Amino acid sequence: MMADDMSPMMGEEEKPMEEVAVDEDGVSIAREHELTPCCCCLCACSNEYTKDSSCCGCFPIKCGVITIGAFTLLLTIYMVTMNFFLILNDYIHWYFPVVILILLVPLCIGSSFFVVFFTKDTAASRGKLFTACMFGIISTALIAVWIVCYYVFIYKNDTVFTGQGDPQTNAYSKMSKKFYLFVVLAETTALCIAFSYFICVTNRYANNMKGTPDDAAKEEDKPAAEGEKPAEGEMMNEM
Repeated sequence: MMADDMSPMMGEEEKPMEEVAVDEDGVSIAREHELTPCCCCLCACSNEYTKDSSCCGCFPIKCGVITIGAFTLLLTIYMVTMNFFLILNDYIHWYFPVVILILLVPLCIGSSFFVVFFTKDTAASRGKLFTACMFGIISTALIAVWIVCYYVFIYKNDTVFTGQGDPQTNAYSKMSKKFYLFVVLAETTALCIAFSYFICVTNRYANNMKGTPDDAAKEEDKPAAEGEKPAEGEMMNEM
């Protein structure tokens, strides 16, 4: 009777010793976090599968993915807010910012994918980060095309006025149309290059977190080996 009572208690004590992460694809992989030096502190953003990967050559790859998500969220908030208030600009047509807001829908969807990833880091949420970065490229490229088409074919003034409200009571900043389009194209090129690099980082992180076939095989063998131990204990109890 004493042996029967002690066996479940010993089993309960052994479970917390192993940290097993179960992904939505049904694969259970143990991931031990490792402390890595980052600036003036130790960062726990790496584990046994991502310790050899980095972002920008010096930061842990998960830290880079989190930074990419924060940048995407801030960019989305800035773009939506700026173009929403652009409706109050008296020098442009009302439909110009409305079209931009519509073209920002893919970027908003991509930002929601990062929010889901921040909520829970799973195989499904990691797999959508690639799509989120692709949506960022699509939105920025389409917006640049629309801005060029509007100011070249529709906007007749040679000066671009930025601001809002009544021109008589509010100060508008102005610049030449050529310089404004140059700035827009330069910013779009920089964002597309940045999101292209973000695609590489997020895709590498998702692949690393899958582990290797050998790691998956080891994890599958563990439950089988643990299942044999209670059977031996029961045989001894019966004796």
